Amino acid sequence: MVDSHFRAKANFALFIIPAFVLYSLFFIVPFFRGFAISLTNWDGLTPRAPNVLSSSDFETKVLARLERPDDREFLLSVYTLSDDGQTWTRRALSGFLNRRRAERIFSRAGFQSESNRYIGLKNYKDILSGNIGSSFYPRMYTQYYYNSTSALPALLDDPSFDTHFLSRLTSDERKVFDRYYQLSDGGYELIETDVEFYLEDLIWYLPEITDTETLSETDASDFIDAIRRSGVAQNHGEYQSVVEDFLGSHELSTQSRDAVHQAALGLYEVGDIKALLSSRWNSRKIDLGVIGFTLFFAFFSVIGINILAFVLALALDSGLRGQKALRSIFFLPNVLSMIIVALVWKMLFFQLFPRLTGVDQWLSDPAKTPSLIVLVAIWQGAGYYMIVYLAGLQNIPTDVLEAARIDGASAFQRFRSITLPLLVPAITISFFLTIANALKSFDLIYAITSGSAYTFGTVPVVLDIYFDAFARKQAGLATAKAMLLFSIIFLVTGIQLYVMKKKEVEQ
Repeated sequence: MVDSHFRAKANFALFIIPAFVLYSLFFIVPFFRGFAISLTNWDGLTPRAPNVLSSSDFETKVLARLERPDDREFLLSVYTLSDDGQTWTRRALSGFLNRRRAERIFSRAGFQSESNRYIGLKNYKDILSGNIGSSFYPRMYTQYYYNSTSALPALLDDPSFDTHFLSRLTSDERKVFDRYYQLSDGGYELIETDVEFYLEDLIWYLPEITDTETLSETDASDFIDAIRRSGVAQNHGEYQSVVEDFLGSHELSTQSRDAVHQAALGLYEVGDIKALLSSRWNSRKIDLGVIGFTLFFAFFSVIGINILAFVLALALDSGLRGQKALRSIFFLPNVLSMIIVALVWKMLFFQLFPRLTGVDQWLSDPAKTPSLIVLVAIWQGAGYYMIVYLAGLQNIPTDVLEAARIDGASAFQRFRSITLPLLVPAITISFFLTIANALKSFDLIYAITSGSAYTFGTVPVVLDIYFDAFARKQAGLATAKAMLLFSIIFLVTGIQLYVMKKKEVEQ
C-alpha cells in the first residue's frame, strides 16, 4: 500500500516537474524578462554591458566606482584600450554566465547606457496617457481637399462637393465661385482651363525677358509667387506693394508695364477662388488609430467569422448533396498561408475588381481598406470554425431532435431550444479563439498593405509593436505595449470564457 502511494507520487512528480520546467523556461522567465525590458528605454540593440565606451566614462563612471577588485579585473580582461587611448572596446563575451557577470558589474557601478536605461513606469504612463503620438488612439481631424499652392482643378466631380463646399458659401462667395466654374454633366468645370498659364505667360513672354534679357527669370518667378501669395491671402495692400516694387525696380516699356498690371490683377483675382477652395472645401473625419482599428478589426472579424462559419455548418449538416466536397472547399482557405492569401487578394483588388466594377481604387482607398481586410480575414478564417460548429452539430443526439419533432416543435423551436443550447461549448471555444487571434492579428495585414498600413489607417496593435521595436528602435516601449496587450487579451478572453461557461452550466 505504501509502495503504491509512493509510486503514485513519483509518477505525478515525473509528470509535473518537466512540465513546470518547460512552462517556466518558455513562459514565466520570458514574461518577467519582458516586463523588465518594458521598464527601460532600450532601443533593441544597445547591450547593458556596452560594446564601446569613452575612456573618461569607463574609468570614472565604472572602474572608479567598483569596490570589488575581482570585478575590476574581470572588466579589464574583457575590455581593451584603443591605440589612441580614447575608447575602451569590449571583446566578445562567450557564455551566458560571463555576459550576466558583466551586466551585474555595470549595474553595481550604477552605469546605464543612454539607450538602455531604467525609466520605471514611464512607458506605461505614456501609453495610457496618449503621449506616444497621434496615430495610436482614435482622433478627429480635418481633411482638406485642395491646397492653395496647386493649380485650379479642371473638374470638381466629388459627390460630396455640394455638402463639403457649396453649402458653406455666402452669396458673395458663391458669385466668386461661379466666375470660374460652371455646372456640367460630370460636375463643375473650370470655365477658362488655361487662365493661370495665360496670365503667367504675359510675364514670361515680356520682351525684357525673351529679347533684351534686362529682366531675369528669377525676378519674374519671384514676382509671380509674391502675387499668388497676396491673392490667396486677399491682401490688397501687399498686392499693390509687390507690383509697385517690381515696376520700380525694372525698366519696362509701356506695353510691358500694361502686361504686368493685367497679369498681376488676374493672378490676384484667381487667388480669391483658391483661398475659398483651400479654406472651405474640407470635412471632419475620424482617424481610427491603432487602438480604433484593432477594435474595429476584432469586432467585425469575430462576428463575421462566427456567423459565416455557423451558417456554413448548418447548411452542411442538413444533408446537402456533395457536403464532403463542399466541406473541403470551405476549409481550403484556412490551409493556405496568410502570405499567400494576402497576395491572392491583392491581385484581385488591384487587377480583377477594377476591371469588373469600373472602380479603380480598392485597397488604395483608405475608406475601403479596413473593411476589405476584415472581408479577407473572414474568408480565410471561417472554414476552420465551420468544422468546430459542424462537430458540435453532429454531436447533438438525434433522438432528442426526433422527439421534439414528434411533439410538434417547429424547426425554429428545435433550433432555439435544443440545437443552440447544446452548441454553447462550440460557440465558447470559437469565440475564444477568434477574439484572441483577432487581437493578435499581424501577418495578413502586414502582407496585404505592403508596409503602408499607417497610410491606410490599418495598423493593429501587434503591427504597431513591430514597427516600434524594429523600425523606430523603441524596444522598451514596444515591450510595454506587448505586456498591456497580453493583459487585455487575458482579461477579455477570461471574461468571455467565464460568461460562456456559465451559460453552459445553466443549459
